[in-house]
Amino acid sequence: MDNVAVVVLDTLRYDEFSTAFDWLPGRRFTSAFSPSHWTVPVHAALFTGHYASEVGVHSRSPALDCPAPTLAERLSAAGYRTRTFTANPKLHRYDGWERGFDEFVGYASLDAYHPDSFDWGTCFDGADATGYRRYLDAVCQCLRADCDTFRSLREGYDLLTRSPADGGATAVRDRLRASDFGDREFCFLNLTEAHTPYYPPSPGEDPVVVVAADAFTDTPVDLDRARRAYRRSVATLSETYREIFDELRDSFDYVITLSDHGELFGEYDMVAHSFGLYPELTRVPLVVSGPGLEGRENRVVSLLDVHRTVADLTGIEVESHGQNLLDDPQPVDRLVEYHGPLPFHEAQFERRDAPLEALERRRSPLWGFVAADGSYAYETHTEGFQTVGEFDGDPRARLRSLRTDLDPRAVGGLDESFSDPVRERPEERGSA
Repeated sequence: MDNVAVVVLDTLRYDEFSTAFDWLPGRRFTSAFSPSHWTVPVHAALFTGHYASEVGVHSRSPALDCPAPTLAERLSAAGYRTRTFTANPKLHRYDGWERGFDEFVGYASLDAYHPDSFDWGTCFDGADATGYRRYLDAVCQCLRADCDTFRSLREGYDLLTRSPADGGATAVRDRLRASDFGDREFCFLNLTEAHTPYYPPSPGEDPVVVVAADAFTDTPVDLDRARRAYRRSVATLSETYREIFDELRDSFDYVITLSDHGELFGEYDMVAHSFGLYPELTRVPLVVSGPGLEGRENRVVSLLDVHRTVADLTGIEVESHGQNLLDDPQPVDRLVEYHGPLPFHEAQFERRDAPLEALERRRSPLWGFVAADGSYAYETHTEGFQTVGEFDGDPRARLRSLRTDLDPRAVGGLDESFSDPVRERPEERGSA
């Protein structure tokens, strides 16, 4: 069976990908759409092959605790070694995302790849202290632990002084180089260089911090500066991903590269990606690299299809809404869904002195769909029902029909009592 890697280039817009990643070989899907607008529900679809609402993952319930097995669990049961190296704190912060993975490494632990190293990330996750006190407590534990003390202290110092401009790609690259891959391997990566804060690579430049609440303040965002910083961050990501891709191609038969969602820079008077189902958020890059794969595929596909594709390449049985991307997928209507802001958005609005009424207006769910011919229809909170392209018949009726086929899973609320060392960074890299 084939070795397969899936790589999420978090928050990478389709248009920027097309320019900065023209070097990436493989079959490009030019009409690929995400089932949602932010990281957690999209990853739920990637891991389960179902819409996030069907497995009970959304802004009020970000844990992956559905009873159905995940892709990694299926692969592990079939004898695959499964690994995740993620620079995105969301996949390390909430419960359940490690299910089925033999190795699940978050941002703060990416450097601890030597077997004799102290695991700083796990130590931070279990700490009660915050800030530098957290590091001092961890140093004390490191000195008492059965580990290579000198190596571990050096790695801890590197973590403490790591440039915030590093969205994890270089650490993931080094982790891959230090890993010994064999047969029957599945590897999942998430890189966050394209996520806010945008860190221009030029020495001395300040990061550009843009959060969703900025769209509702009286202080305008310098959108040109933000877009330039984002574009330079994407260029940096492209350079490092070229090295990562080369590493992956040495050990993996197929590498699937995608973005989970896009980013807004003033379109619809919005920024970031927290609110809405705008096409700039839901149309995403998707490339499958492997033997004999090349060219452009223009038919409509969904990130749901990644789940089925990995299953077929690895020879496992799964239940999935997806189709095999390499087996003549048939264009079908695909839903996109939005289930309201996250709890931390209220504090974000207060910090930015943005009106909470604007946040309240965005608590209600939204739905949309991409039609088999590429036309797109979606609900909004303020502009009504929007369409892009021509539709045969009533798109509202088609949307209602698609929603009728869903079987949403009812879940509880969100537990915010998590601890994450990445929250100490400016504006929390990985925040929506």
